[in-house]
Amino acid sequence: MAVPRPKTTPADPDHVLDCEFVLEPYFQELAEKAAEAGWDEDVVAAALVGLAEARVEMRKVNAATDSAIGRARVKRQQ
Repeated sequence: MAVPRPKTTPADPDHVLDCEFVLEPYFQELAEKAAEAGWDEDVVAAALVGLAEARVEMRKVNAATDSAIGRARVKRQQ
C-alpha cells in the first residue's frame, strides 16, 4: 500500500483535509472488507475510532517518555 506524500505542509490549514482525502480510499476499503467479513458497520466504525484514539494516546505517552528519558540523561550528566 503506497500512500501518496502530502501536498501541503503542517502549517497549511488544509493539511488535515489533504491527509483525509489521501487516506479515505484505504479507510473505505478496510471498512468494506470488515463488513464483507460479517462485522456490523457501526461496530467497524467504533473500532476504527477506538484505534485512532489509541494511536493518539500512544503518541502522547511515547513523547512524554522520550522527554523524561532526555531529562534523566541531562540530570545524569550533571
